[in-house]
Amino acid sequence: MLSLKRTGADRRRRPPSEILGLDMGSTGVKAVRMRRGRDGLTVLKVDILPSFAAPEAGSKTARPPLPRSLLTNYTALAVSGAHASVRILSIPGRFESGLERDIQIREHTGAAEDQRIGYAIITPPKLRNETRLIVVTLPEEEAKSLLGHFAVGAPAPFSLEISGLAVITAFLHGRGQGYEQGTVGLVESGEQQTTMALLHRNLPVLVRKFDLGMQSVRERVQQRLGVDAETARGILADSSFDLSQVLRDVVDPFLRQLSLSKEFIERREECQVEKLYASGGMSLSRFWVDELKRAAGVAVERWNPFEGLTMAADALPPALDGQQTRFAAALGCCLGTWE
Repeated sequence: MLSLKRTGADRRRRPPSEILGLDMGSTGVKAVRMRRGRDGLTVLKVDILPSFAAPEAGSKTARPPLPRSLLTNYTALAVSGAHASVRILSIPGRFESGLERDIQIREHTGAAEDQRIGYAIITPPKLRNETRLIVVTLPEEEAKSLLGHFAVGAPAPFSLEISGLAVITAFLHGRGQGYEQGTVGLVESGEQQTTMALLHRNLPVLVRKFDLGMQSVRERVQQRLGVDAETARGILADSSFDLSQVLRDVVDPFLRQLSLSKEFIERREECQVEKLYASGGMSLSRFWVDELKRAAGVAVERWNPFEGLTMAADALPPALDGQQTRFAAALGCCLGTWE
């Protein structure tokens, strides 16, 4: 969707033919290696790695511990961005990209100089006298910390973006191709963050981030039921448990915002949200899918971002079959390389 790394001359760099997408989660790193060739796109390898240990401050020799099956020259990084902001911004008039726009966006967002900014134009055809953008800010220190994992050697960082927006890219390259005239919602829920996006005619019209994830849900199950973390994971995965009362105070603030956002967009855009697509580790919980359906009043589908893509014979380890939805962000930042 957009990069927080490529600026100026970097935007004009020719993208590599092969890329490693890394979704840098707090409990693990989701990895997707892809190649673009004459025959199209191929997923070469999918894996989940342990979280990378923080490199020493100022280290110029840090390299991530990647297995041989994931090694390539460049990587596209995605991060949930606990301190990142995401907003849709409307600016009067139309103007070309460049320094003027960068300055104007920084003024409109109030972003400080120590905030890294990325943006993408999402102006619908009907808007004649304004430019609509999706804008992300990320503290410079957080960006440097992530890029510091790749201080030397390959893979070198090619781009850096927010996981929730990378999921939009993955959706638009796959399942979203059936909604060019429709309206749908995406809910990406990881360990600590949830991103909600509503798309109208395949353009984002609302994007919000929430401090809600599997960690807070799991901790509440442990607290209320008096079980350990592993047992809580099993309970959340088991559809026979009714957790609505146990978790209501944790998830209801988000669910209310989901319902209100859906109603607001339906009125403003004169449309109907047809369906919600859930992704991320939390979407593997039957409870979460049921709660999304209750709040939105529409069908909810846990989607597979690899649908329609060519997969190498040994790309997906058998142990990860059924967990494809966890790789939406890693896949999305790969696909964003070639936009």
